[in-house]
Amino acid sequence: MTDETQDGPALAQNAATDQERLDGLVAQMHADLAGADPAVVEQSLRHRLSDIGIELGADRIAGLVAQISGR
Repeated sequence: MTDETQDGPALAQNAATDQERLDGLVAQMHADLAGADPAVVEQSLRHRLSDIGIELGADRIAGLVAQISGR
C-alpha cells in the first residue's frame, strides 16, 4: 500500500488528445443516433462539441453528421 492520494478528478489524470475525444464522441453519438434525422444529429453534435471545447469547420461537421446519421 502506498501513501499516494488522488488530488484531482480521475479523468484529469488521463488526458486525451482532441482527436481521441472527438473519436469517442462520434462513436457514442453513432451508437445513440444512427439513422436519426441529420438536423437532429447536427444540433446534438454542435452542442456536444461546444461542451467538450472542440471547434470544427462546417465541412467537417457536415461529414460527421453524415457519418453518424448514416445518410
